[in-house]
Amino acid sequence: MCESGDNYRENTGNGFYGAYQFSQQTWTSLGYPGRPDLEPPAMQDAAARKLQAESGWGQWPACSAALGLT
Repeated sequence: MCESGDNYRENTGNGFYGAYQFSQQTWTSLGYPGRPDLEPPAMQDAAARKLQAESGWGQWPACSAALGLT
């Protein structure tokens, strides 16, 4: 909700995509195909869980700080 307003199709042209505002490089490095905003919500959710498990909440600094996670 914090990153994109829960919009899985979010693409504002800033180089970050989907509900969790993945960069294309991060998305691809996690092993996912295509572009995040064009992939199904379940895939975006799985990618976010994987990224958080591998790298922590710091991947989403503004949101994690606002939620008291960092």
